[in-house]
Amino acid sequence: MLLIRHCQSANNALINANLENAKRSSDPGLTALGESQSEALRDLFREKRNDGRAREAWTSPMRRCLETSRAIARGLEVRVNVMVDLHEHGGCFDGARGGEVVGERGMTKREIEEEFPGFDVPATMERGWWSEERGCESVSDAQRRVEGVADWLWTRARAMASGEEDERELCVVAHGMFIDILLKTLFDAPRTTGKQRSLFCSQNACVHKLHFDVANDGACVGLQSFNDVSHIPECLRSGGSVEGLDVAYTHEGSA
Repeated sequence: MLLIRHCQSANNALINANLENAKRSSDPGLTALGESQSEALRDLFREKRNDGRAREAWTSPMRRCLETSRAIARGLEVRVNVMVDLHEHGGCFDGARGGEVVGERGMTKREIEEEFPGFDVPATMERGWWSEERGCESVSDAQRRVEGVADWLWTRARAMASGEEDERELCVVAHGMFIDILLKTLFDAPRTTGKQRSLFCSQNACVHKLHFDVANDGACVGLQSFNDVSHIPECLRSGGSVEGLDVAYTHEGSA
């Protein structure tokens, strides 16, 4: 499995992306730097396409991941599956005015399919994937949601190991805090709210490689490479700070 963090978004480029910053977007796209990073990802996955291995692409429904996934899909020449549960902690929300948090609907199935041809969007997103009533998702709710994604990954791994499914490498495009929660879940690290004792920090456009080993004597997941940005020129690298991820836990709504 390849776990990829999205390229630099407009919120990532802000000094402070919390709810007090009026420039924060509920669903930002990529910056010019992020677009350059996506081109590097496209080239990386174009090289991978030639190794003969079957791959399957999945993405969060948030714009920064959709734009990142489009570059990966062009490299691999595959379709992309949209999964709502891959979204970042908090969901799609606004509320920089006076501290009031208001949920947004997020992009709809039709909007994504029109702007991103070759993306397969679930029917449940007909009216979007978030709502005004949901506001900002809590860290504890995000942890429970990501636990479900971890279960899905193990289900896919077991199906491939048993021959129920053809073997293929899953390429999952998600978010910095989501990735931290997922890795903590998979490796049984403490998952707490508030100040964190440990963090898995991902740079923009990085690639983590994991192997799910389904064996008779017990299942095991291995982290084969972490935060690989060797495909990104040093002048184009961004993100991955401890401070930025720590703030997302201590001040909910800053992701």
